[in-house]
Amino acid sequence: MSAPVSAPLRVFVQLSYGYGASDWNTRWKKGEIPGINEPYAYGYYRAAGPDAVIVHSEDNPENLFSRLIRYAARLIIGFDFVHAWYNRKGILSADVVWTHTEGQAMAVLLLYRLNPRKHHPPLIAQSIWLMDRWPNQPVWRRIISRSLLSRADLLTFHSPENMKKAEAIFPNSRLECVKFGIRADEIKPYNPLPYNPGDAIRILSLGNDQDRDWKTLIKATSQFPQDMPCHVTIATTNRLKHADHVTQVKASNNDQLLSLYDQAHIVVVPLTSNLHASGITVILEATLRGLPVIATDTGGLRHYFDSQCVCYVPTKDTAALREAILALMRNPEKREEMVKKAQARILSDVNSQHYADRHLSLSQEITSEQCPIPATLFNENKKTPQEQKIVVGIATSGRPALLEETVLELFKQSHLPHQVIVCAPTAADSEGLVPDSRLHILHGPRGASHQRNAILDSVKDADIILFFDDDFLPDRNYLRECAIVFANHSDIAIATGRVLADGAKGPGLSLEEARAIIADAPTSSPQKLPPIEPAWNGYGCNMACRFSIIRETGLRFDERLPLYAWYEDIDFSRRAGRLGRIVRINTAVGVHLGSKTGRTPGKKLGYSQVANPLYLAHKGTYPLDHALRSIARNMTMNIIRSIRPEPYIDRRGRVIGNWLALRDVLGGKISPEKILTL
Repeated sequence: MSAPVSAPLRVFVQLSYGYGASDWNTRWKKGEIPGINEPYAYGYYRAAGPDAVIVHSEDNPENLFSRLIRYAARLIIGFDFVHAWYNRKGILSADVVWTHTEGQAMAVLLLYRLNPRKHHPPLIAQSIWLMDRWPNQPVWRRIISRSLLSRADLLTFHSPENMKKAEAIFPNSRLECVKFGIRADEIKPYNPLPYNPGDAIRILSLGNDQDRDWKTLIKATSQFPQDMPCHVTIATTNRLKHADHVTQVKASNNDQLLSLYDQAHIVVVPLTSNLHASGITVILEATLRGLPVIATDTGGLRHYFDSQCVCYVPTKDTAALREAILALMRNPEKREEMVKKAQARILSDVNSQHYADRHLSLSQEITSEQCPIPATLFNENKKTPQEQKIVVGIATSGRPALLEETVLELFKQSHLPHQVIVCAPTAADSEGLVPDSRLHILHGPRGASHQRNAILDSVKDADIILFFDDDFLPDRNYLRECAIVFANHSDIAIATGRVLADGAKGPGLSLEEARAIIADAPTSSPQKLPPIEPAWNGYGCNMACRFSIIRETGLRFDERLPLYAWYEDIDFSRRAGRLGRIVRINTAVGVHLGSKTGRTPGKKLGYSQVANPLYLAHKGTYPLDHALRSIARNMTMNIIRSIRPEPYIDRRGRVIGNWLALRDVLGGKISPEKILTL
């Protein structure tokens, strides 16, 4: 019997409006698209075959009103979401989605965010111009871009220069450099236009993007020797400064453009500094038409062609450009050699077939990665619940009496902790505790993230690391229930218990009240709760993590979130959650007292309520829409209740902190660490 054949990968290619498959193909057949183009834009269709089915986006017919709506939406958010919405059926039903620029990628990712309950196919999001434009983007555009694109499964770039800058902006994302290519089905051999000494050198330059340096080209070619005059043809829609030796043209169809190549001796691609391999399409087209190329050495073009294939000159160097043109025209053998080597390079791997095949291989890789998580992270040698070693970590500050009570409760658990590690800023913060073989006391920098990291650094042997706040009172079976769940569900990364009452949402609870609530839990608990259920994040007051993840990945709390470290639990659990499930254990219960001592002052906390969610949105661990809702909710509550503030909350201080953070947002100077100087 023959082996089963796997189904081909269903790929949906989301391109800009105007590049829809049907419309593009019709115009291509008529020769209305200038350049050496494909029957379907960019040649992605070439990946089709036994392993893949390729479907392109289509342009939705528009009237004036619908076009205005699409343009208005694009103006407001910075990308064409309406076009993605019209193609949502194809996007959401695919096995994998490809996009050509960051605009389409962000539109697809926003579509995913608005359809949280639907299956989201992996996205290969290509970025072209974003890194060049990043320094000049308004803060809110950067927030949106980083929040959305950090959710892509893979970010690709045409240039290593582009990718290098993106590494700092998307530190937790996977990045790949994918060489762009065009159709190389027909290659015209080097057949130079006749040139005799004294003839005018026919120079061709093309392009419409903002990185063309026409000024340098015109200046460099205006001072040629009398025995080597030149004439420059520039095909662009941009406005040029008049020069007698320059002719500006606009190629409206493919025949006109190819005719320009055939009437030139050389092609020059003058560029300003950029990161995105600007000019690569012109270099490829010129080479395929058998023309030698001179280009500005910028944008990572050497990643495609070395100096034996293309003659490179420095940016804005008119003398170097002039000498390069003259030297090349005096050496026909070198021109021929350059063209042959450049054409060989195109045939080897700088063409649309390789470009499409690279996308397909990456797609097969990322879809295969959606398989079960490596067993090495989840204790291949399975232990019984009784064998689970649980280390409890407590970061504390300013609550020694309460801390002592919490630690005493831990040693009354039905499943005793393997070790309890307490980290306090000073000895006074842990006064009353006596260290022994099961109770370890550390002193470290003040701040929840710093203290919890100190705890992680000190753990030698554990199956589960469980973080409790110093004011969390667990039921006596809490650790036993955690051990059972982690032993029986090897794919769980993070678990949080069920909080029966949370004093942090009110004036706080006393130990006596907490004990009474726990004692009454069996009769007052909601019925028919599942033992475990999915959770979006772990709650820092009682959060367990499989320690093999900590050991193998080096995962730590983000120390850029200082002091009270607002939302450090969300950041930590969402990062751990990339390696396994996040769940709530409904049988592991406890009460969060919400003690008001040892808290961050109101102004500092108010600043963190704005700064930290935005920082995590930048980082990609907290969706932007969640961040904005959190900020709006907290600011509204602080403003309303500041009229008659609760005696246990500094509402007016929080309002001041909120507004200070908003001021810094508008000035582009916000950071979580700012609270240390308030």
